[in-house]
Amino acid sequence: MNAPSGGAEWDVAVVGGGPAGCATALALLRHGVERVCIVEPEPIDDTPRPGESVPPDCRLLLEALGAWEVFAADGHDPCLGSCAAWGSAELGYNDFVFDPRGHGWHLDRARFDRSLRDLARSHGAVLLSGRVSAIEHRADAPAVMTVARKARPPSRLSARYLVDASGARGAVARRLGAERLPLDQLTCFYAFFDAADARSTSQLTMAEAAPDGWWYAAAVPGDGLAVAFATDPDIARDLRLDDRDRWFAQLENTTHIARRLFGCRFRPDSLMVRAAAVARLDRASGRRWLAVGDAAASYDPMSSQGLYKALSDALRAGDALARAQSDDQDIAPAYAEATRAEFDDHLRSRAYFYALEQRWADAPFWRRRYASARN
Repeated sequence: MNAPSGGAEWDVAVVGGGPAGCATALALLRHGVERVCIVEPEPIDDTPRPGESVPPDCRLLLEALGAWEVFAADGHDPCLGSCAAWGSAELGYNDFVFDPRGHGWHLDRARFDRSLRDLARSHGAVLLSGRVSAIEHRADAPAVMTVARKARPPSRLSARYLVDASGARGAVARRLGAERLPLDQLTCFYAFFDAADARSTSQLTMAEAAPDGWWYAAAVPGDGLAVAFATDPDIARDLRLDDRDRWFAQLENTTHIARRLFGCRFRPDSLMVRAAAVARLDRASGRRWLAVGDAAASYDPMSSQGLYKALSDALRAGDALARAQSDDQDIAPAYAEATRAEFDDHLRSRAYFYALEQRWADAPFWRRRYASARN
């Protein structure tokens, strides 16, 4: 196979330099796939995330990727479990104290992303900056991608296989005819607080249901606390949650989240909004391509499974691509079937947990969750 004029040829091109993309590159390199590149946008998005944590069994995935020692050395703060006022005004607890694998972790997300990216590069992945602007995809030849670069001419590269790790925008999958099927248009409004002088400290994540959605609080690096409110876009517009004072007015109606903020100081201009839709592709793989992480399916943030899923997808994708690449074959349908089965499992779990909260059964937010569980 000849590379296109002015381009470079790769066994696998991964589009997206986040955890799902870098972990997939690592999985491929550990399988012996040599020519792997990661195409990532410039500049890299280092926007603070609203308090992400991972469970103890995430260690097994990191070990399988060869990333555990680097992760452990990064010194992420322990997460000892979770507590929630859900279905009741009282807090219930899910501690990791009895988990044989130990505690989970509150992630320094920027450090985690950077370490995974550096590890992929140290194992042989090549990082290319830019955004995919076009794909020429043919059944009998390597795909050719045009990559737009900031203040430079576009570049072209060819790859036998493509991985879409670009998140919900689906930079590869949508161009190749896949359709994103939305189930829920959840939106999170979150802010950050300085918790150095907090009167209540905890290494547990906290959730609290409310009439118009649910609240979440978790520790972040630097004696910080992230607090998020998840609701529907139309409810957010009615409540004017993009206004700081209106957001605080809703926060003051909580019991446990507000109590945890005693002594904390709001970090100015930290109120942000992030879409958190629950959705999946109609197919997570096709002719010599597959999707991982949020590009394949995005879960309800209530599950706290986003990063765990990204790493799990990467390991499964690495296996599927290594098998296909060794025989120059298409990707087995089993990859897409497993992705769909996991999403269906998530929906069943999601329906169960939303059904536990019946205090505001007639409120639009909760009524919609019950209805989606029946569909």
